Amino acid sequence: MKAATLGFVLFAGTATAAFAQGPMAEFMNEWDVDASGAVTIEDFHARRGDQFYMFDLNEDGSIDAEEQANMDATVASAMEANHGGGHGAGGPGAKIHATMTAEYADTNGDGAISAEEWTAATERLFAELDTSGDGELSPADFGH
Repeated sequence: MKAATLGFVLFAGTATAAFAQGPMAEFMNEWDVDASGAVTIEDFHARRGDQFYMFDLNEDGSIDAEEQANMDATVASAMEANHGGGHGAGGPGAKIHATMTAEYADTNGDGAISAEEWTAATERLFAELDTSGDGELSPADFGH
């Protein structure tokens, strides 16, 4: 079940009429959970929470080194297969994927990413992406 959902959570979505086709449309379709036209922190937590659940394969509340290797391989494979290696070009995808690492999220340095560390990383990442500082991610935050 996790594997089937993983594809949806990370890489699903087709562009709607509201946005032009491309990476930004994909991001908005995947991450704007309530279809408000902007990605809120609640939307962001929902999607990132889904990602954490997908990669915590043993369901122990953390992503250990083996699960991190699986996460890295899954993200790299899906980026190549679904987006020619450029998922997020012109949008936030590349940054989101780059932060799915122990270097970004494992703040206590124990080699595992706990649910709490993932949540803190989600907050930090959202703030980094919200260039307008308005508490929402929209195409304008990415120059669109």
